[in-house]
Amino acid sequence: MRNATDTHTSNCYHCGDKCVDELVVFDERNFCCNGCKSVYELLKSCEMESYYKYAETPGIKKLKSTPKSAFAYLDNQSIVEQLVSFSSPDVQKITFRLPAIHCASCIWLIEHFHKLVDGVLSSRVNFIKREASFTYNPQVLSLRTLVEQLATIGYEPDLKFDQTQRKSGHKVRRTLIYQIGVAGFCFGNIMLLSFPEYLGDSLSLDGNYRAFFGYMNFSLALPVLFFSAKDYLLSAWRAVVHRKINMDVPISMGILALFLRSTFEIFVESGGGYMDSLAALVFFLLIGKWIQQKSYDSLSFERDYKSYFPISVQRIEGDEESAVGIEEVEVGDRINIRSGELIPFDGALVSGDARIDYSFVTGESSPVRIAKGEKVFAGGRQTGSMISLEVEKKVNQSYLTSLWNESEGESEKGDLETFADRVGEKFTWAIVAIASTAALFWLIVNPSIALNALSAVLIVACPCALALSFPFAFGNANRLMGRKGLYLKNGKALGAMSEITDIVFDKTGTLTRKGQVDIDYIGRDLTQREVDMIQNITSQSGHPLSRYISAHLKASSKVSFEDFIEFSGKGIEATYEGDTYQIGSATFVGHDEEVNRDGKSRVYIAVNGDVLGVFTVAKSYHENLSESINSLKDGYNLYLVSGDNDNERQKMTELFGNSENLFFNKLPHEKEEIVESLGKDGKNVAMIGDGLNDAAALKAAHFGISVADDVFRFSPASDAILSSDSFPRIHQFFAYARSVKRLVQWSFVFSFLYNGIGLVFAVSGNLTPVVAAILMPVSSITVVGFVTIGSRFLFSKYFNEKSVNAKTDKYQFVD
Repeated sequence: MRNATDTHTSNCYHCGDKCVDELVVFDERNFCCNGCKSVYELLKSCEMESYYKYAETPGIKKLKSTPKSAFAYLDNQSIVEQLVSFSSPDVQKITFRLPAIHCASCIWLIEHFHKLVDGVLSSRVNFIKREASFTYNPQVLSLRTLVEQLATIGYEPDLKFDQTQRKSGHKVRRTLIYQIGVAGFCFGNIMLLSFPEYLGDSLSLDGNYRAFFGYMNFSLALPVLFFSAKDYLLSAWRAVVHRKINMDVPISMGILALFLRSTFEIFVESGGGYMDSLAALVFFLLIGKWIQQKSYDSLSFERDYKSYFPISVQRIEGDEESAVGIEEVEVGDRINIRSGELIPFDGALVSGDARIDYSFVTGESSPVRIAKGEKVFAGGRQTGSMISLEVEKKVNQSYLTSLWNESEGESEKGDLETFADRVGEKFTWAIVAIASTAALFWLIVNPSIALNALSAVLIVACPCALALSFPFAFGNANRLMGRKGLYLKNGKALGAMSEITDIVFDKTGTLTRKGQVDIDYIGRDLTQREVDMIQNITSQSGHPLSRYISAHLKASSKVSFEDFIEFSGKGIEATYEGDTYQIGSATFVGHDEEVNRDGKSRVYIAVNGDVLGVFTVAKSYHENLSESINSLKDGYNLYLVSGDNDNERQKMTELFGNSENLFFNKLPHEKEEIVESLGKDGKNVAMIGDGLNDAAALKAAHFGISVADDVFRFSPASDAILSSDSFPRIHQFFAYARSVKRLVQWSFVFSFLYNGIGLVFAVSGNLTPVVAAILMPVSSITVVGFVTIGSRFLFSKYFNEKSVNAKTDKYQFVD
């Protein structure tokens, strides 16, 4: 290794800066400072040199080092509690804003941070928001050390203590309003001072006045360039520095071309320049940006949990409990959480045997035992008997949203979005090439047109409309489907839904509807004590059959069980005063499986190994189920995978039409295996289940829908939640998703046609930069209007109330 103080023109291998003041050579690579060299050494020692494969010179140069004492306040435990979103003895979770994240290598490095720092369990990056979520072991790594390690490699977190108090929603930035105001003011005054130029020879003007007006125009153009247009210029500069190209590059080239040409004319040729065109260009660009931002706001992309999650809780009021929306629960309220239900609040355990599964938060599925009075965190799922909590913190919308979005592969984009990004970058390169060719051509043929042609091409062909079509179409469609009872977690979920080729259905709780059941009991007479035990056990379970039986029986007293375990897909085992109660399938309670041909579900009851009897439950299916399934047959391969026995095989064969696609007596892990096997065959599989026993299969599917038989069943394992009452519309939802995808494809065609026509006029020199600046936001607004109005039109087509109950209604599916 050597240091050199001589001027050197090589670039730093890590950050890409010129090695001017200092040159550090290590491992036959050049670095601009010891800081960059140290980060490289650290990455190499951890075998993480792949960081440099995702982009050239992806690193960040640290202009100044942050003293370690700057983070001493993070040793204060009360401050740590304010910052972390989840805390347990072995796991803490926190989200930082990392402004330095700028490329794919940054994402790769942060998401592999566990290889660099002991104690980091996992990390995920939200590139759009420049945020990263870390899960770490506080026994091994303190929060202060975590922050210091991030700062060491150039990703110092932007810590804000008021972040949990911020209101969501996209408010128009005040700076943007100021930028528009400055550009508009300067545009108007430059036009006024340019009147002599507009009138030409018809107005005799002294040369000194002409020069004075030119200098005034130049002065008014400076704030337009350095304030109003700064966001475009800075964005383009960052892209060029990192050897990338974005949509702001051609815009900035047009702005700079106008400014430099006008400056030359004003100071060298004593002309008027084109500062009016420059100010008009920036003004109309900002107006378009403002309109786009307002359009995003009106679509409410960051929907609140009231429209996003059909979730409520049972609030205790005296001796009674009532279902209330989670937004109505206040700090200090007491709520009941049953087995299998998600905990939406931070609170303290008041009563019950709390066995909390925090797998949605930490990835660890082993239940955590919580003692009375101890803290329970939002995001956990109760796996034991019913518990009571006292709410300590109101629901955090962003936290629940993050739970739903934290699944493997979530960072992968859908086909349409990836296509838009890929085409947008290549298209921008093509535009730069066309603009350069046009400028060279006109410099030879007619130099007076060259500047206009260059600027017009760079501006009019900007592929902004292409980038807007996907989020606006899918965002609006998400919102509209939510009105009909299907809640998708994001635009990617709708994209996945539109790509489905095969659909797998669960039976109980999915094809069947809530209520409307006939329950009979066969066996020896039950004592009141046994009735009380059965009712108390089933009331604490979330399984549909348990809920039916619980509602059917009337208990004389409430019971707190010594032990309570629910085995997914099998049954429940509870202990009270030395007696062990088992409620579930025949095999679960040790009874021989009976041949069943009456189409009823059976739930067996056993005490201390002795079978007392069986409850038979005759479920009713959703209205117009056969019409919904028949409509789906036209565009999808359909499967039934059920944990029930095959007593209804004949009925299901008539419904689905293919007995080979019907699977019965399947445990949760077997359902998952079937879904995975279909996916390995190259099929895009949708799983539709109840969200409890089908959680593994929902996660394994390309697109998972959790059917909410009641409002308490929220499953982060799914991509969407479907209200049980909306199940008869399932064929309409899938048809609408495919049509919206087709709509976005047409918007791509429309965008390309617009750019092609605009390019013809721009290259020929018949399109001025000002007109191009007006047309660019107009094109974006037009595409946004096209996909928004189009998605509404398709929605009204598929969800016309007259056709919902029409027996003969058919929907055409478009591949």
